[in-house]
Amino acid sequence: MMSRPEAAPVPGCGICGLIAQIRAGGFEDFIVELDRHFVILGEAQFYRGYCALLMKSHCTELHALPPDQARGAFDEVLLVAASIASVVRPLRLNYENLGNQEPHLHWHIFPRFEDDLMRLEPVWMRPPAQRKVTLEEQDRRALIGELRAEINRRRRF
Repeated sequence: MMSRPEAAPVPGCGICGLIAQIRAGGFEDFIVELDRHFVILGEAQFYRGYCALLMKSHCTELHALPPDQARGAFDEVLLVAASIASVVRPLRLNYENLGNQEPHLHWHIFPRFEDDLMRLEPVWMRPPAQRKVTLEEQDRRALIGELRAEINRRRRF
């Protein structure tokens, strides 16, 4: 993994705060560190395997990155997506990079499954109480382990 200096966290940024927790070893849903992102298991496990990629340095727009960094970041999104698909075997994956609520570059990758009656709708249409399903501890740990192993198997060190 490349080591490079990281920009200072931005005060008040929720994602910078999550990254600080990850770096301190205090974020239990951490999956893996890549060159440009930290990968975490998302809280909406109604979509089993949902992950978020958090850009290590605070940047608000993909187009603001130098082209080689943007391509490298997107390569990591593809790596994680292929790993999720391999582990949970969804019907398809949905990718989102919004930043409306949290203006720090990050990606959501949502597996979508055949038995989801709302599979044709955006994930955000499902009420939070339904989508923010927590997995049992053993299942969550196993899923994190499978995702970590698959990402590491596919990555080019």
